[in-house]
Amino acid sequence: MSWATTAPVNHQATAGAQKVVPEPAVQTQTLLTEPAQAAQPLLTPAPETGITALPLSEVSGKIRSEVPAATKLVYSDALAQLYAEHQLQPRWTDEKARRSLENQLAEAALAGFQPQFALWLTALAQPDLTPLARDIILTDAALGYLYYLDNVKAKGDKWLYGAKPFTFSEVSAPGFARLNTAMHNGTLTTFTDGLRPVNSMYPAMRKAMLAELADTGVWPEMVIARTLRPGESHESVIALREILHRFKLISANDMMSASPVYDKMLVAGVKQFQAQHGLEADGVIGKQTREWLNKTPQMRAAIMAANIQRLHIVPDNVPTAILVNIPDFSLYFYVDKNLILESRTIVGREERKTPIMSSALNNVVINPPWTVPPTMSRQDIVPRGRADPSYFSSRGYTIYNGWSNNSSVVDPYSINWSVITPSNFPYRITQAPGPTNSLGRYKFNMPNSEAIYLHDTPNHSLFNKNMRAISSGCVRVNKAKDLAAILLGDAGWDASRVDGALKAGSTRYVSIPDRIPVFLYYQTAWVNTDNVPQYRADIYRYDDASLNGLGKLADISPFLIKQ
Repeated sequence: MSWATTAPVNHQATAGAQKVVPEPAVQTQTLLTEPAQAAQPLLTPAPETGITALPLSEVSGKIRSEVPAATKLVYSDALAQLYAEHQLQPRWTDEKARRSLENQLAEAALAGFQPQFALWLTALAQPDLTPLARDIILTDAALGYLYYLDNVKAKGDKWLYGAKPFTFSEVSAPGFARLNTAMHNGTLTTFTDGLRPVNSMYPAMRKAMLAELADTGVWPEMVIARTLRPGESHESVIALREILHRFKLISANDMMSASPVYDKMLVAGVKQFQAQHGLEADGVIGKQTREWLNKTPQMRAAIMAANIQRLHIVPDNVPTAILVNIPDFSLYFYVDKNLILESRTIVGREERKTPIMSSALNNVVINPPWTVPPTMSRQDIVPRGRADPSYFSSRGYTIYNGWSNNSSVVDPYSINWSVITPSNFPYRITQAPGPTNSLGRYKFNMPNSEAIYLHDTPNHSLFNKNMRAISSGCVRVNKAKDLAAILLGDAGWDASRVDGALKAGSTRYVSIPDRIPVFLYYQTAWVNTDNVPQYRADIYRYDDASLNGLGKLADISPFLIKQ
């Protein structure tokens, strides 16, 4: 996923033109959310209109009597103020404004992060609502949507990647005032259109989502328990033909064939399908490929909807930055909007997730040493060392009896391993610089509270794996040498100087002149520059919330397709 408009260029031709990029705020993010509950907004005065407002108590009573008892309003106090100032008259009389807001509410509802969005749409779909009741419910939803938009940039790491829905709370004074002013001025269409994501990927992703929803036919299923290889025959190949045709990967004539043979034409289509889903494009239909083939258009639409909401926090049009899409296992380095480096990455496994965060790269370490984090010491290294103390020296590890600079070295054979266990291991473990160091020959530091960084690795064969969520949280970069050459070149280091430092073996810390923004983000669906939808495995199960939206699709979809 990228924003490049040109092919990768030679860095030497662009390095001199590199602009100083302000260092972004460090945002180390967690992944917890809160349950939803009703809340009231901060009320602000309406613009002067000369119209006498109705008493709030009278308006509150009218709202309660107008809206069905089963419909729970989230912002009842704010609604009373708004409709008191507007003499209890409907405000959403502009059909374009109403549909624009309903479309956006439906997108948020299908994403599934907050069930209240679907509840608002279900309430709006009631056929026996009075015009005023429908208007009130839509305004309640507008206030909730404003609260969401005003806070998602700061809290999206929790709201869009957590297991529980967030809590609606006070609408900001500026947000409330913007809505109130638009109601007074009759500019709700402009106001609601301005609420859509401004990310450049939004139009194409929305189009892809709607295209999936338009495919309402019964989806064929490949029912096969074994791996299907090119040239083999199986009755599920008939379903495969229809699936590939609906993905526009084979022609209608090819789909009509009754042959159960997995032939070359089908293999070519499957390889394209696999590439679009981040799978190894080998034409072999194993478990992962089969699961993606069997996902219905509605499932894909929900996944795309979840990622549309993530556009509120995903970096966009950043001139100079290092971008790491965690589930795509990829790194992109842009300088002045030119893609100068693309690399495979290895990220944290599910139990040691790579966090969603932003920071700024400030130095490169040549021949980095490694102090093993305590968790890794206890879980990964100590169990092996207890079984065979020679493991420590064979991997270049040194054990110290403390964390201070004057700590003493401890011989692993002197440790009473019958008493010292992984859970009570009190020592510090380090690994000296060198070609077998777990960080490889380069480390790229960026300040953050999670101690996350980019680094090289001595085991580059791991980048040949398709599923690369196997690290302990930090990001391993396949082309670390190339990345270091670019950054060190900007710091005045040529290739011979770098080679000399590597051969010397001592650790060198090299500050880079312009701090480079780094974004670690999580996007499992997007549309590429060839206008082809892309999907990736949800390695941390952050897309599970989309199942909530999928369950309400019957109530949501009418509001999505209305234009």
